[in-house]
Amino acid sequence: MNPILQDAANKGLPRRTFLRNLLMAAGSVPAAHVLTACGGEASTPGLRNNPVSPSGRTSPFATMGPLLAPDENGVRLPAGFTSRVVAVVNQPPLASNPGFRWHSDPDGAGMFRTDDGGWIYVSNCEARDATTLFGQIPDTPVISDLASRDSLAALGTVTGPITGLLPVSVPLVLPFQGGASALRFDKNGTLVDAYPIQRNTTTNCSGGATPWGTWINGEEIADGYMFEASPLKDGGTPIRLDRFGRKAHEQVAIDAKRRVIYHTEDITGDDRFYRTIFAASDWPEGGKPDYSKGVLQVLAVDAGIEAARRGPTPVRWVNAVDDGTPQFKVYQAETTVFAGNEGVWFLNDFVFFTTKGDSNVWAIDTVGGTIESIYNPEDGPVGSPVDNSEPPMIGVDNICVTLDGEMIVVEDGGDMRAMVLLPDRSTIPLLRLPGDPSGTEVTGPAFSPDGRRLYIANQRALPDGTTTSFGQGGTIYEITMPFSVRVDPPLARRL
Repeated sequence: MNPILQDAANKGLPRRTFLRNLLMAAGSVPAAHVLTACGGEASTPGLRNNPVSPSGRTSPFATMGPLLAPDENGVRLPAGFTSRVVAVVNQPPLASNPGFRWHSDPDGAGMFRTDDGGWIYVSNCEARDATTLFGQIPDTPVISDLASRDSLAALGTVTGPITGLLPVSVPLVLPFQGGASALRFDKNGTLVDAYPIQRNTTTNCSGGATPWGTWINGEEIADGYMFEASPLKDGGTPIRLDRFGRKAHEQVAIDAKRRVIYHTEDITGDDRFYRTIFAASDWPEGGKPDYSKGVLQVLAVDAGIEAARRGPTPVRWVNAVDDGTPQFKVYQAETTVFAGNEGVWFLNDFVFFTTKGDSNVWAIDTVGGTIESIYNPEDGPVGSPVDNSEPPMIGVDNICVTLDGEMIVVEDGGDMRAMVLLPDRSTIPLLRLPGDPSGTEVTGPAFSPDGRRLYIANQRALPDGTTTSFGQGGTIYEITMPFSVRVDPPLARRL
């Protein structure tokens, strides 16, 4: 068991309650302070002198009121928050650069500091092409041949519809639709540049910022690859990472101390949780890994995830078949099935991840070697401490976590919200975007380095809230908060 958790148990604190409280304590409150539940003022800017949680700290998010009526951008926010639109699909973010237009279908995102005091928001493009046109594991043989990265690449450049093969004409546009783009802000928060950082990839869903200042992201298709790109303009040619499995990639989280990169899979709702591990000789301290040397592993929870919903359950890791075969064809029976893995984040020896199919948030204790659910909507309490009419989180997807463990969870479906997970497992709404949740979703949460701005995306909607179809929508918002949170994004670097 993690020594901090063992100490909690020895002092009579319920371990499961303590782990939930650790979401607020991680990284900022000394262990002794957490375990004795001391009071006192917090040093985080913007905190008010409110009653403290059992962790000894009150989150500034807990001081928010309910969501107000939509603002001029159609965004519902608590009092004191403001929004602005910073990028819209197929429009140039900067009038001074009309040649670059913002991508459609923005999904996972990350944040980077710049050496001039500004920051860069990187956003993936989950635009669909023939690799996802018919679903990710189609049954029809001809369609299955098309709906994969390898098969589409083998077709070469196609400018017109494919006829005769399928019941309908299917326009294919190559190179692949997807990739990632960046918005660069100066130290005052003024948008000063916008540009692509990765192209010729497909259905790029989510990713993760690395401690060494790059963006790792993947393709959410049956035989997708992972890639590394620089957030900087002309930061180098993106590279393909082959030791992360051919699979439908989602978010990425990095434990540099243990030389482990965690990554999620989301393809059918019967998915696995992965990590790629490296030897010390292949990942020098303070450096980056030799990606060619990683070993792909899959999580196994022998007692089953229902046991993990009830409390800490041991885990083990199984070496995966990693020979270029799509993972769904080589699943090992002993590995554990989750209901659509989505967001993942590493903080203070814990790996947090979400499963959209059952709307659970999970925590893996990397020291104690256990997993447990820390949020399950069927567990209660439901609603919100500021508005009892708010339903529980549904379709939990991308996550973003502050240094103090405050978890921002966005919904795919649900009520088009970004929610904050609080220590007692209640949730509080941070915002609601316009649009129909059956056709769009909330994606890409990331904080600016000063902790006062949250960037977030409406994946397939326009600024007026009109929900569109794949490839036609996408809006990026900047939310300015009346307080700041503690974050530490990496410094953007070249490859």
